[in-house]
Amino acid sequence: MSAIMRLTFLEMLKKKILYLALAMTAVFFIFYGVALHYVYASLRNMEPLMKTALSGQLMSLGVYITGFIIAFLSVFASAGAISSEIEQGTYDAIATKPIPRYKLLIGRFLGIVIVLLGYLVFMLGTTVVLNVVIGHGVVKYFSLATFLKSLSVFALLPILLVSVGIFFSCSMSTMASGVTLVILYFCAMIGGILEQVGQMITTEAKHVISNIGIIISLIMPSDIIYRKASAVLFTTSSGFTVNLDQMLGGNTQPSNAMLIYIFIYIAAAVGLSIRKFGKRDL
Repeated sequence: MSAIMRLTFLEMLKKKILYLALAMTAVFFIFYGVALHYVYASLRNMEPLMKTALSGQLMSLGVYITGFIIAFLSVFASAGAISSEIEQGTYDAIATKPIPRYKLLIGRFLGIVIVLLGYLVFMLGTTVVLNVVIGHGVVKYFSLATFLKSLSVFALLPILLVSVGIFFSCSMSTMASGVTLVILYFCAMIGGILEQVGQMITTEAKHVISNIGIIISLIMPSDIIYRKASAVLFTTSSGFTVNLDQMLGGNTQPSNAMLIYIFIYIAAAVGLSIRKFGKRDL
């Protein structure tokens, strides 16, 4: 299994989509950093509450882009993790070796996840560092412990999407699995927005809208991970939330029970993938 994981890791590093993402990420951080420089310069003479609110908005934007990029890299990396190898006949030779199929699948899964987690650390770390360094004197509410706690929650996002993507890859073609996972991801985003809308309105439709959002989030809980990680990042040790943004999710925090649900969800997806791959005709 370690050999499969290592080969998958090396294969991921050779993918053009990864280097394209790195190039576009560099462009994003250049423009983001320039924008932060000018915005934070204009914030220094404002009232403390306004500084806190606007700096939270700026940080929230970077965190949102981080989640978006990581999600799509997870989709592209996992959609063809199994199906593309079957279509190319790669497993014809491997299947003749005394290697259990579950080791092939777990090796692929771990190899992809390791690369994505490294990319996540880079993205989220750069976002926070840019805000803390450029916003020196304005951004005062972040600590290393808060960052690490948020990062540990955020790490569930690529793990979740890759586990679901590999299950689809064991069940259908590369194109079909990719499209299905993208649709589910966007549905999860809509579900999260509906939950936020349900909390803001006071009409009779409040419970209906909130329940629809919750049901969608249970089907694909990717948005829950983003909102939990964002809320943790923007919550001070005293419990005060510095980000007032409703739609981007920094001000609401899903319960810890939802994290337990996500762990179970990931385990079930991986288990079903192993079962499906074990029965699939190569």
